Amino acid sequence: MSKLRELFDLGQSVWYDNISRTLLDSGEMQALIDEGVVGVTSNPSIFEKAIAKSSDYDGAIRELAQAGKSTNEIYEAMALEDIGEAADLFRPVYDKTGGVDGYISLEVSPTLARDTEGTIAEARRLFAALNRPNIMIKVPATPEGIPAIETLTADGININVTLIFSLSSYEDVMNAYITGLEKRLAAGQPINNISSVASFFVSRVDTAVDKALAAKGNSELQGKIAIANAKVAYARFQQMFGNERWQKLAENGARAQRPLWASTSTKNPNYPDTLYVDTLIGPNTVNTVPPATVDAFKDHGTVAVTLTEGLEDAVGQLDALANLGISLSEITDQLQVAGVDSFAKAFEGLMDSIAGKRAAILTEAVGFAANLANLETAVSATEAELQKNSIIERIWQHDHTVWHPEPTEITNRLGWLHTPKTMVAELDRLNQFVAQVKAAGFTEVMLLGMGGSSLAPELFANVFGTAVSGLPVRVLDSTDATAVKNYAETADLPHTLFIVSTKSGGTVETLSFFKYFYNRVANLVGTDKAGRQFVAITDPGSKLVTLAETYRFRATFLNDPNIGGRYSVISFFGLLPAALVGVNVARLLERARAVSKAPTATKLGAILGTLAQQGRDKVTLITSEQIASFGDWVEQLIAESTGKNGVGILPVVGEPVLAPVAYGDDRLFVHLRLAGDDSMDTAVAQLEAANQPVIRFDLADLYDLGGQFFIWELATAVAGHILGIQPFDQPNVESAKVLARKMVATYQETGKLPQLDSAEPTAANLQAFVHQAKPGDYISIHAYVPPTPETDALLQLLRVQLLKQTKCATTVGYGPRFLHSTGQLHKGDSGNGLFIQFTSEPEEDVAIPDEAGAAASGMTFGVLKQSQALGDAQALLDENRRLIRFELGTAVNQKLQLLLR
Repeated sequence: MSKLRELFDLGQSVWYDNISRTLLDSGEMQALIDEGVVGVTSNPSIFEKAIAKSSDYDGAIRELAQAGKSTNEIYEAMALEDIGEAADLFRPVYDKTGGVDGYISLEVSPTLARDTEGTIAEARRLFAALNRPNIMIKVPATPEGIPAIETLTADGININVTLIFSLSSYEDVMNAYITGLEKRLAAGQPINNISSVASFFVSRVDTAVDKALAAKGNSELQGKIAIANAKVAYARFQQMFGNERWQKLAENGARAQRPLWASTSTKNPNYPDTLYVDTLIGPNTVNTVPPATVDAFKDHGTVAVTLTEGLEDAVGQLDALANLGISLSEITDQLQVAGVDSFAKAFEGLMDSIAGKRAAILTEAVGFAANLANLETAVSATEAELQKNSIIERIWQHDHTVWHPEPTEITNRLGWLHTPKTMVAELDRLNQFVAQVKAAGFTEVMLLGMGGSSLAPELFANVFGTAVSGLPVRVLDSTDATAVKNYAETADLPHTLFIVSTKSGGTVETLSFFKYFYNRVANLVGTDKAGRQFVAITDPGSKLVTLAETYRFRATFLNDPNIGGRYSVISFFGLLPAALVGVNVARLLERARAVSKAPTATKLGAILGTLAQQGRDKVTLITSEQIASFGDWVEQLIAESTGKNGVGILPVVGEPVLAPVAYGDDRLFVHLRLAGDDSMDTAVAQLEAANQPVIRFDLADLYDLGGQFFIWELATAVAGHILGIQPFDQPNVESAKVLARKMVATYQETGKLPQLDSAEPTAANLQAFVHQAKPGDYISIHAYVPPTPETDALLQLLRVQLLKQTKCATTVGYGPRFLHSTGQLHKGDSGNGLFIQFTSEPEEDVAIPDEAGAAASGMTFGVLKQSQALGDAQALLDENRRLIRFELGTAVNQKLQLLLR
């Protein structure tokens, strides 16, 4: 007879503290059953070792990932499969012992250890999903777990109570179990089919107490307190389940909640490796034993009832410990906290591992590919250097030295790394707010913002607007008087919700929009109601917070202040507008989480940085038409992050794709392609055939943009490291703002704006200017004019003309919008840009109120825009940039046509 069966005959059941697919599939678990193992326990650490630290589950992860399952769904599917298979394997044991043994335990998520209701809900769900009588759900003996144990026992669910270290906690657990049975019996429900064990942890107690004893210079009690603690606990068990209260339940078939000795591997190598088995043998107990300890006990363990021996000595040892001034209760409380944290960390590691594997599979499935021709070797060398210096790990650790010796505007700008996870907690709030807005009768939304506050909302509105059923969202990010007037006249103002969006709370354009539209709305609905049509998104403590309180905004969403504007798409700045558009934000976040630990971003960042060093610093985006707005978003991200200190990567967005001969050797092409769209495949293939480097992203659907957001954010941060720049500040943006404020001050003092030189808008003047272009240069068109479809078309014709003529990359931006996007690059890069500025005058200017709710106005949108144009031009000149200005008056399109050859 095996020693395990000898233990069983003495009344102690041996459960195996391990589970894995290999154990189940190889027949090893059945062999253990044959030797006398009568149950199995699992915990997050065991699953982490089985799933994260082996390849046994990779096939299942691949299958589930390709089926569209989330990280959590993948984990749960695999865990439930293993637990279910083990339960079926042990079912004969369960039947043979009359339900006493044959159990397999599955723990609720450790993240719920402090959440009573969450624990109850998950335990019910898991128990129902497994639908087997020999399942136990593990619940921690935390203060929040105790009432859950009572409720779940009353529900008729088998519970394995885990992380019990102290006698007081153990008594709470026993009382919770008994009370749950009493409630169930009082409700007329059977109690003869419920089992429970109380997992009392052993060796960890000695590990902690021995340290305290060593500090006191005491060696006599070392290695004894854990066993003493367990023996006293067993005495309490016998008292509790032998009293009159219990007998009433026993008469109705109730089963005693057996103590289960957990953490029975020996941590101290100086102690016998079977110490916590040999000394804790007694009837009506369970010992869950890890693999190495099972093997050791089978080899040289001692089978004899020991648990009831030396109880007085055990009590004396505990008293002696207290007399030394060592509080066992304090130590055990700390051990429980540490145990919760340890399991939570293991669970997080497990989920991160699954997420990484899932992401790699999805990345592969989505089809990220790079054809870099003769630059692949250089990129591989960069990747090796990144790995050698642990750059990605250090980024996740918020190590500012990745970019700069000083932490300024780095350590407080890395919150975006975590928003795919942290924003999940805001989903209910977002969804509830959308429902409230619709119930309040709003029929459209207008977002007032600039740069990072406007580009993401515009993307969601343009990309998802026709694909989902939400509210129409328009974005105003132009101070052009004609544009502002058009937005006001085409909106149903009494039924429009306005989102005032600015991180700093002081963006002049955004606050000017607010004052103007507040007055328009107040004139229609009254000042008592006007504020209810406005919502703020801003950082805590900003000026906008005060404004929102003063004008009684409907709501204020305070964003994580540790996120810069261009990195804020996966935060309130992007997700509140997305929710109003009708985007499934949960799905978007899941796609972002899926790629957060994937290698794609590192690879992309290595390509961007390395090719920029090789002179291919013009990242030219070619996108499916439906996701064209993604280019505008990524343009700001790359340009404002990398264009400084005399270097930079120029994003080229919306440039028509020509034959390969039209381009120089300074390009890197990126093709973002929605599934089913082959419209640009031939053109991209021709570029590859001409040895132009090409990156391809195939997107399965629109929600893959969630992954793209994170990939490009992290890749940009990696590229910044490679280029030796700090990607989170914008040192040159302020220069144009300062100069614009000087222009405004001059206007307020004299009634006139300063003048800068401008050229007659003729083709000859334009040609003379662009004749300066040389290989490696780029041409940037700054259009401080009304943004209209007709003007869009003319500017595109002009950029194609310039591209064909010079082979230089071309960009187009409406002012002042582009100042918050590419303005940093224009002044901070190596000076290889040629800048063409167009300005216009409004046919009818629009006044900006000095204060919301007041009629007085000291400035117009026309003056503000012109001040910004002049300030930008002067800032470019101050940086010795090549600039030509054309003043187009009110006949913008007619004069643009004069420049076309």
